[in-house]
Amino acid sequence: MDQSNHIPSCLPGVRLIDAQYQHFSFPRHFHLEYHLGLLVRGGQRYLHQGERHQAGAGDVLLMAPEQIHDGASIDGAGYQLRVLAFDPQWLDEASRSLSDGRQGAPRLTTSILRDAGLRGQLQGLHSALLQGSRLEQESLLWPALANLLEQGSTLRIREPEQGFDARTWKQLREWLESRLDSPPSLEELAAFCGLSPWQALRRFNRQCGLPPHQWLTQLRLERALPRVLRGENLSEVALDLGFYDQAHFSRLFRRTYGVPPAKLRNR
Repeated sequence: MDQSNHIPSCLPGVRLIDAQYQHFSFPRHFHLEYHLGLLVRGGQRYLHQGERHQAGAGDVLLMAPEQIHDGASIDGAGYQLRVLAFDPQWLDEASRSLSDGRQGAPRLTTSILRDAGLRGQLQGLHSALLQGSRLEQESLLWPALANLLEQGSTLRIREPEQGFDARTWKQLREWLESRLDSPPSLEELAAFCGLSPWQALRRFNRQCGLPPHQWLTQLRLERALPRVLRGENLSEVALDLGFYDQAHFSRLFRRTYGVPPAKLRNR
């Protein structure tokens, strides 16, 4: 069956395309966005800049705006492709942030990458784009983009050398404590620290060993634990601490502590 679903994300200028093709073949065409595709299943053959290529499951395909290409299944066996579509202006700004303002839009140097680490990053990002918070989507998008652009473009990533100074971390931690019921976006977190999103994300990782969305989720669970042990209403606990609903809270609680909150409370 041939089908294509376009799924908006929480991030401006970014959407996810989840497509399956059995018989349909793309004619020569172009996009006005960057397309970063992960071949989930099957194989695809395509023409890009006058050269024929073949991609298999796990390969990452890179297409810059207005690059002419086509696409078809190999031997009619069908394939599934998940594509991140980016507005060019968004990626230009991201590239400047990744390089501390030293570079603008990068030039792609390949149309295909084969890297298990990048594949895993994109799989996690796709899951977050389908059901995660904005902070989770941003926290997973930046390292995936950095890895992809480092391997497949002229961009050279500049990594922060350290975490936060003691005063900034104290202020940031207190602010995050006040935002447990409404987690900030990475843009907000970066603005609070006076940094770019990439700098804020990498410094946070160096400071805590976790990206912001994971650290904040753990903090919320730790604040929930004593309330669960006191027998408080689970739906109220979930609402107060910014979880989507009680089911979402219970799932994360069990994954972290090994037992659902209702059973822990009963004990």
